[in-house]
Amino acid sequence: MTNLEWLLATTGAAAGTYVLRAAPFLWAPLRRAGQRYVRFLTYVSFAIAAGIVSKALTLDAGRLALGPEIYIKLIGLAVALGCYRWLRNIPLALFAGAGCAVAAKWLAGL
Repeated sequence: MTNLEWLLATTGAAAGTYVLRAAPFLWAPLRRAGQRYVRFLTYVSFAIAAGIVSKALTLDAGRLALGPEIYIKLIGLAVALGCYRWLRNIPLALFAGAGCAVAAKWLAGL
């Protein structure tokens, strides 16, 4: 590619990304569409996390997880869900659930 082609490609990419980022602020219909998609993406992230958590709760090294560890995981999950329901803060809920599970595991001596 020549220098002119590189310059045109770089300028086109920069303009395209700027237009995509600035459009919701400049055009009201896109702003409303963006608000709907933010709510939608919030639910998608919960669905993905639920899939990861459910696998981590039920499987241990490829086998069904039975024993005292499952109860500790369920306690941590219950604390995380309760904390999220109360505070509506995902990071805080995740840290509270993980901290509770770690504390429960330490107290149980596992």
